[in-house]
Amino acid sequence: MNAAAARRLWRGSLAAALVTCGCTEINTGADHVASLSFDRFPSPAVVAGDTLRDSLGLAAPLQALAYSNAGDVVAGAPIQYVALDTGLTITDGAYVIATRRGGSVSLVANAGVIQSQARALLVTRRPDAVVATSPVVDTVNYVLPDNATINRSPGLAVQVVTGDSADGTRVTQGWRVAYQAVFRGAAVAPGDTSVVFLVDGANRTAIDTTDATGLASRSLRVRPIGITVSAVDSVIVTAAVTYKGVPVRGSPVRFVILLQPKQ
Repeated sequence: MNAAAARRLWRGSLAAALVTCGCTEINTGADHVASLSFDRFPSPAVVAGDTLRDSLGLAAPLQALAYSNAGDVVAGAPIQYVALDTGLTITDGAYVIATRRGGSVSLVANAGVIQSQARALLVTRRPDAVVATSPVVDTVNYVLPDNATINRSPGLAVQVVTGDSADGTRVTQGWRVAYQAVFRGAAVAPGDTSVVFLVDGANRTAIDTTDATGLASRSLRVRPIGITVSAVDSVIVTAAVTYKGVPVRGSPVRFVILLQPKQ
């Protein structure tokens, strides 16, 4: 092929490419779904035979968020939810009903050709009771200056158990346990870290979910710079477990943590 012929072939290919590009437009409209966020469930687990519920015990639908190319939420975007495994029924209103006895089920959200990452929802047994598995009275012998390792309680552990145990399962996995500290008669607010607050390792958090053995735990962190008296003081910590908005038997578990300076 000579040079002139090669140039004609190149120009023809370029023209065809331009025509193709002109026919393929990227939809940048405000109502066009470019991505989906499906990063949380109303609860980490759904009880076998029941509907997925929120922290108040109310039936709650799945809820993904659709975003446009500009990063804005696309209100009213038609989103569908699909279970990738058997064992869940998803209603038209995006409510989830567990039809299996246990295990986990992967779900995705779809909006047109856009699909979210798969997320696993645990199917667990009905929570019927909660019991303390660590001492309900303990002591923090605090030191000054503040020491994050020393100035904390041991884990305040509870176990959530089930009566739905025909196959030998005795505990409820993936269930929410809400801890609350009460200091000098007042509940410690979620953002208050002035004297006492609840932690998981180095992270401030008052919520835990039970593991495969039904256990949940949080520790009480003490900042003694906020304690103005050297006499023994105390903090009450409760661990609450509910089902359908009603406390289960034994809830809340009550721990008493004595605070005193280390001698």
